[in-house]
This record gives sequence, structure tokens and C-alpha cells, in this order.
Amino acid sequence: MTPRSPGQLPATAALFALSLAARLAFGLLVRVPPAWDGVLYERGARGLARGLGYSCFLFGPSADPTVPTAFYPVGYPAFLGALYRLFGVSPLTVVVSGALLGAITIALSHRLALRCGPALAAHGAALLFALAPGPVVFSVTPMSETLWGALLTATALVLARASSPPRVPSLLAAGALLAAAVYVRPQALVLVPLLPALLPGTLPQRLRRAALVTATVAALVAPWTARNCLALDGCAIVSTNGGSNLAIGAVPRATGMYLTLTRADGCGGVVGERARERCWQRVAAQSVRRDPWRWVRLAWPKLYFTYANETFPADYLREAAPHLIDARLNARLRDWMTWTWWPLWVFALLGALPLPFRRPLAPAGRLSLATVAAATATHLVVFGGDRYHLPLVGFMVALSAAAFRALTRGDRRVDRTAE
Repeated sequence: MTPRSPGQLPATAALFALSLAARLAFGLLVRVPPAWDGVLYERGARGLARGLGYSCFLFGPSADPTVPTAFYPVGYPAFLGALYRLFGVSPLTVVVSGALLGAITIALSHRLALRCGPALAAHGAALLFALAPGPVVFSVTPMSETLWGALLTATALVLARASSPPRVPSLLAAGALLAAAVYVRPQALVLVPLLPALLPGTLPQRLRRAALVTATVAALVAPWTARNCLALDGCAIVSTNGGSNLAIGAVPRATGMYLTLTRADGCGGVVGERARERCWQRVAAQSVRRDPWRWVRLAWPKLYFTYANETFPADYLREAAPHLIDARLNARLRDWMTWTWWPLWVFALLGALPLPFRRPLAPAGRLSLATVAAATATHLVVFGGDRYHLPLVGFMVALSAAAFRALTRGDRRVDRTAE
């Protein structure tokens, strides 16, 4: 059965309903409070809902709420703040919005997977995503990964569904989705020219598509960049935490995963968000120049921390609700989440391999692989952590289905079929 068949739409709807039910059930029964970055995102959303703007209110009661900030990307706090303004400040808003985003991502990833491989493989991979405990837990927390994953998956599907050559409305829609993704996480900037250039066509056609999508993103992000130029001590495209992220992955005591920077690492006494970001950029560059091979050797632990396990949702749950999760249960949850993550990761790797005896990846598969590769490259430069693979699970679903694509180059039905 091909992706064009209407028989696939009920399967997508069933996966959406199952995903939504699982996430709502967990979120309403457990009610996970904010923890770690989620505390800051949620405070930022409340500040925006109250009309305080994106200010240092998000850093806590001791911070001046009249001082503007751009340290964390504004995208997710703005999304949640808009919902708070519409529906009220409530944990229920976080749970329902996160559950819907998670379910939408699974439905989108299922449609993407149907373009990459057999329907049965797409169903199985999407079902695992729908019920995997890590994404279920994490989707109902006030963290940005779920929104970012939904936007990236939607972008890939819009481009994969575009006619050949893709029409301007499809490219504009992809640009709008990518702009939203940049607001949530600026590392999406890497994908802006890359994804439209991967679609079939001549080199001039690909360059024109990339230029149109890039112009769309630039036009939509420019107002926030202008705000930062006026409100801060210097211009920043979206956020000012890029320098510290680079330093975390490069300072002499770097391990490949997150660590808290201290005055001993540098930049003590530097005032101003952009000034601090530039300072941390210099610290990172100096650390790499001082011992470049040590920085290169950190690539392996960064990869390991990002993809080898799935433990962050369990640790987040324990941090947020220690009265519910003791050390023993936390260890079991970590193992359970990792076991459900590994099949998707392994089959996605098999799907990405260019084996000589099977046909190449469909456009949807190439878009999925490029998104994963770009995110991986980013974390090789900064630092790793298994929370960072969570927005990529939808693409792992598509690549897992691609692992079962036809073993002959002559069978290209999935490549040319459009919904």
C-alpha cells in the first residue's frame, strides 16, 4: 500500500489519538512541575503573559523585571506565554499543549515515514514513538524540545510533499516553519538553506529555492534581531547563549556534556549579555587553539552522551517530583527509556546507510537524514546530552522505515508518490 492510499490516513489518525491519550493520561495523573531550564521557560512565559516583555523576570524574583533579556531563545516562552494569555496560567496549559504537540509530531513523522519505506515499517516505528516512555514524559514538561521537534518535522513534510519543482507557497510555508524553529532554537539556521537545496532539480533551481526560504526566514526573524540590537548591549540574531554553549564544550575541564561555567573558566565581571557572549566565544576559541586534539577527542563523548542512552526524561522527573521517584525507580525508568530508544536509533542508522543493493533514500529520507546530521554536527561543536535527540525522534521514525525500503534500484514508487 503506497502513501497515496487513503487507507493510511486512518492509521495516522489512530496513532495521533493513541499518542495524545498516552500523553494526556500521564500528564494529568502525574502533574510534573517545572525543573531545570523548564523553570526559566515557564517564568519567561508568565512574564510575557503579564505584559512584562521578555525580561530578566525569567531568572527569578531577585532579577529586575524591567531589564530585557535574550539569553534563552524566545520561541518556546512566547508560544507558552500566548497560551497563558488565552487560557490562563495553569499547569494544565503546559500538559495539554505539550501533549498535542507530541501527538502532532508523531502523526507528521508517520506521514514522513510512509514516504521512506513500507507502510508496515512506518506503522511500527511510529507506534514505538507514540508509546515510548521518554517522549511521553518529556512532552508534558515546559521544555522546548517538543515544540522544536514538531516544527522541524512539519518543515520536512511540507518540503517532501511539495511538487517537483516545488511551488512558491510550499517554500514560503517551509520558510515560516523554519523561522519559528529558529526562534525556538537558533541552531535551526543551519537547516534554512540546506533543506530546500536537497529537493530534486538543477543546481540553479536548488539555489533559487534556498534563497527564497532564506529570505523568508530572514524577514520573519529580523524584527526580533532589531529588538535585540536596540534593547541589549549589542546585536544578537535570536539569543545570547551561543558563546557559553561553545565554551561548555571547549574549556579545559569540558567532558562533552553540560557543565556549569564558573568565574575560573573566564569572563568574571563581564557586564552585558552580548559582551558575555563575545567573551565566552573568545574563551572557547582560545581553548581549542591551546589544545585542538583534546577538543577533537571530545567528539566521541559528545556523540555518546547524545545518542547512546535516553535518561534525561527520567532524571527530569526525579528532579521535578522527588517524592514520586526514588533512586531505584529512577534507574529502572532510565533503563526502560533507553531500551525503547535503541530500536529506533539502530534501525534509523541502517536506513541511512547507502547500501549498494537497495535504492537510494526518497526525498523525505534525505530531508530526515540532513536534519539529524545538522543537529549532530551542532552538538559536536558545543556539547552533548540525550535530551537533544528527543526533537529528532520523528526523523528516526522516517529513517527506520527507510531501513526496509525496496532492495532494488528499480522500485521507486515511494519516491515519486505524493499525498
